[in-house]
Amino acid sequence: MSSSLYIYTPAHLLPARLPFLLNRQLQPEVACQEVQLEKLDFEQLGDCAAQLQAQGLSTTLHAPFTNFNPGSDKRKIRTASLKIADQSLRLAEKLGAKRITFHPGLPYGADGKVLNLWLKNNLDFWPEFLSRAAEFDCTLCIENIYETSPDIFVELLSSIDSPQMGHVFDIGHWNIFSNTQLTDWLETTAPYLRHLHLHDNHGEKDEHLPLGQGSVPFSTLFPWLKSSRTPPTMTLENHNLLDVEESLKIIQQHL
Repeated sequence: MSSSLYIYTPAHLLPARLPFLLNRQLQPEVACQEVQLEKLDFEQLGDCAAQLQAQGLSTTLHAPFTNFNPGSDKRKIRTASLKIADQSLRLAEKLGAKRITFHPGLPYGADGKVLNLWLKNNLDFWPEFLSRAAEFDCTLCIENIYETSPDIFVELLSSIDSPQMGHVFDIGHWNIFSNTQLTDWLETTAPYLRHLHLHDNHGEKDEHLPLGQGSVPFSTLFPWLKSSRTPPTMTLENHNLLDVEESLKIIQQHL
């Protein structure tokens, strides 16, 4: 389990949290939401990753999502998205990360016209980055946010049909926004499912609670994971270390 489990770690806090990670033999998901990529010291973060790798630990990366929409046809947003993707791949290579999570950039309640345009523009957006990702064996993964079903992700990933691209399933977002049964989402995306974000809530807002403290049906998820022939890696996406400790207890009990 330890080799497939990661812990949410803000990128700018990775150096300070490195002793904790090394002592507990925990792997970070380096999250770039709280600070601009330009303000991060890539060399310092790469050194942290090297220390982790020396103990057999790896990293995964969560790209920034502000101003990121690979499906936009607005020049300003597309330019910003291309820059974010470029910088994220450079940081992932420095970290030796084998996964990068990207948000889809789709608005809440997107209709068919918006989805079709998003799909068309994504098919143009990703090929150059997939070629770069292949050079250091990295997979680019699209996470669900507001989407009520996995259909748009399946359509995108089946159209791209690349081993360098997959799906990150965020069960907390699913619990708030989806009208698709959990096992249906998992089975539908199984050929593309590479990673999970695990956290809890009560179905109304993105609380990022420890596992078992909300209404997310982990009692359904855990058996599915145990029966999966190719279980995805996963990140405990709690935002403070006390909550991480609580989630670790649940993971250890069930997986």
